[in-house]
Formats: sequence, structure tokens, C-alpha cells
Amino acid sequence: MDPFDDLKKIWQQPVSPPDTVGWEQLRQTNATHSQKLAQTQLWSGIGLALTAVFLATFNELTGIRFTQQTTYVGLYLMALITGGQAVVNLYLYRRLKQIDLAAPVAEHLATWERYYAFRKQLIRINGPVYFLLLNGAFGLYFIEILGRMPLLGRTIALIVYTGWMLYAYFVLGKRTLRREDKRLTEIIGGLRRYQNQLSGE
Repeated sequence: MDPFDDLKKIWQQPVSPPDTVGWEQLRQTNATHSQKLAQTQLWSGIGLALTAVFLATFNELTGIRFTQQTTYVGLYLMALITGGQAVVNLYLYRRLKQIDLAAPVAEHLATWERYYAFRKQLIRINGPVYFLLLNGAFGLYFIEILGRMPLLGRTIALIVYTGWMLYAYFVLGKRTLRREDKRLTEIIGGLRRYQNQLSGE
């Protein structure tokens, strides 16, 4: 679904009658949502950056040496991919922190709508690409590692790895995105209702 269709759905939701929630209270609620959204991106970015550093220095830290070039290629690709995702997360954190919570209602609403549309577009492209590239890099890494195992151990390792990746992407990842989407739609919906209250006065 196009991200602008998501925004259209928010705008087409029935408008609640004016309530007593003032601008200051709404702004405080939005600030809380914004802080949680930003913290999620910050800690995710830091975690991915540390993972990238660990993967890039794995041989120096552990002293382990591999015999096949594909193993090193896979390892460094994993470092590059997680490092790239860390940059994406930290960019989102910076963009969220730049949102002016003290801006007038119309400007504030427009800023969140732009971020929401951008985020939906990014999720659509970034999520599958990151998942596929990371698993491709793991595949190169596993050629040598799994080759050292007996058939039973190899089978168990592949089942555990595949199960975890699918669970992380389709369950944990989707759950996190649903929480993020809920916060964003609450921010936009609250601003829209307040703007309609002002225009109805």
C-alpha cells in the first residue's frame, strides 16, 4: 500500500467531537511518543553499530582463522550490512530529534505526516532488502562453518537459524513496527483532531 494511502486513511477517520484536551497536554503526549520513537532508533542503531564493529574485528578479537575466502567475505558483508542499517537507524533518530514540538499545529502536523510517509516507504524497501542481504552474507559464512559439522549437526543448525530468522523478521520485527505505527498514527490523529477543533471554533 502506498504511504500516502495510509495518510489518507488517517484523514478519513471519523472526527471526534471537540474535547477538553488542550494544546499543552497534546504536545506533552506527542513529546512522549516522539521520545520513545527516537530512543528505539537510537538504541537499535548503537546495537547494530557495535555488532558491525565486532564482526569486522572478529578475527583479531578471537584469533580464529578460516581457510575459505567465502567465510571472510560473508563475515565482512555482515559487518557492512549491519553497519549500513545502523546508519539508517541513527539517521531516523536524528530526523525525529529535529522535529520541532513547539511548532504551530498545522506545521507540526505536516512535519509528522512527511515523516510518516517517508518511514512507510523506507520500511517497504529497507526491511526486505536488509533481510535478504544479511541472510545472503550468512549463507557465505556458513559454507565453511557448516561444512565442518556432521550431517545431523548441520541440519539442526540450519533449522535453528532459519527458525530464528523467520521469527525475528515476521514476529518480533512486525510487532515492533506495529508499535511504531500506532504511536505515529496517534500523534497524527491527535493533531488532526485538535486542528479541526480550532477550525470549528
